[in-house]
Amino acid sequence: MDEQMAALADEISAADGVTVLTGAGVSNASGVPTFRGEEGIWNNEFDPADFRMDRFERDPAGFWTDRLELHERMFGDVTGPNDAHRALARLEDLGVVDVVVTQNTDGLHAEAGTNRLIELHGNNARSVCVECGESVPTETALDDVRAGNSPPSCPVVGCTGHLKPDVVLFGERLPGGAYDSARRMAWESDVFIVVGSSLTVAPASTLPEEAAERGQLAIFDTGETEKDHLAHYLVRGDATETLPALVEAVQARLGREADTRGVENVTQEG
Repeated sequence: MDEQMAALADEISAADGVTVLTGAGVSNASGVPTFRGEEGIWNNEFDPADFRMDRFERDPAGFWTDRLELHERMFGDVTGPNDAHRALARLEDLGVVDVVVTQNTDGLHAEAGTNRLIELHGNNARSVCVECGESVPTETALDDVRAGNSPPSCPVVGCTGHLKPDVVLFGERLPGGAYDSARRMAWESDVFIVVGSSLTVAPASTLPEEAAERGQLAIFDTGETEKDHLAHYLVRGDATETLPALVEAVQARLGREADTRGVENVTQEG
């Protein structure tokens, strides 16, 4: 077993608090494209300016027309949670991960079984009325757009508001409660693990900095990140392989056998 992985397993097995921060790299194996990097959709297919909060406020109909195209590109080929999602859910089951903080809006962590979850940027499956706060499935809103009714309207009788995806748009502040909770967990954790994030987008990118002041910082990614110089552990490779390997190492430390959750390389089930 890799010595670094074994040492990290020792750290998190003995830690009083472990927080995980995930980014787009975790969901890429599930068919969700990344936003940045050479293959990122912001660099090759879509203009981030089209998805700013001020554009939504100025031109909600045009925003939703573009949002439909973005949604189909991002989520049209999603295959469900992958082994990285399931590995993190398993670490929660084992009692070593306290919370997963995610920048992703795809809902795959919850689908994989993670219960203690902070969705920093919201959840793409929901849309909310900007006037009354009524929540509806985003697919319902998108069906309206497909039918030529853009922007989609609030379904509440008498409300004249229109719907907005329940995600944080460019130029919009993160929900205070979610970020404050994530920051508190980062500060209180003995080990903070980052998986699949370029760590370039503030304020989420500041969480590893705060965590490294108090405890151990581990970064799992296929390439370099902005915060590698702060990390005590750098694990290179695909998260669908490295995270199940971490689960295996932790289970060895805890003396527990794998259950049947289905994490590849841990349960040997596909």
